[in-house]
Amino acid sequence: MRAVKVRFTKKADGRHRLTVVRDDGSASQGQMVPGLGADAIPHDLLHALVEKTLGLTRGVYGMVGTGLEIAALLDPKRKAMNREEPELMLSEIVTTLLQAESAYEGVEAGDFRERMRERCAEHGVAERAISEEQLVAMRAAREEYARRWKALGVGETIEIEVRLRGEGR
Repeated sequence: MRAVKVRFTKKADGRHRLTVVRDDGSASQGQMVPGLGADAIPHDLLHALVEKTLGLTRGVYGMVGTGLEIAALLDPKRKAMNREEPELMLSEIVTTLLQAESAYEGVEAGDFRERMRERCAEHGVAERAISEEQLVAMRAAREEYARRWKALGVGETIEIEVRLRGEGR
């Protein structure tokens, strides 16, 4: 079983440095924008928690684990191709919904499944069954890592290992 180590290093300007270390020791890095604020859990960190909990092998970190560079995923020319990767789109949908639950007024946790159905249909992605246990685990991890991120000092790092099945590059 392959794995990637995903590191999030807090920067003084509200951004974070994202480093993905592949199982062969190679790495990809990117400077990421703060999103919802310097102390809010980074969207990319939430992706790692979602992909780890759901066992997604072709999400953001699975794709980077196969050798794709972070910059390639962010390239506007690649965005259309990203839609052709169902697990990548599913990861984005679930991550965005979990972030919205904790960040925006008027987004209720009870709406998750209906909003997921809508977003999957909108993006042409087959809806994946997410158990209640998985949803509870993702929400708990989101809250735990949001607290850890807020308490993190500038230059400090959080690391998460995301296990991937399948072949390497």
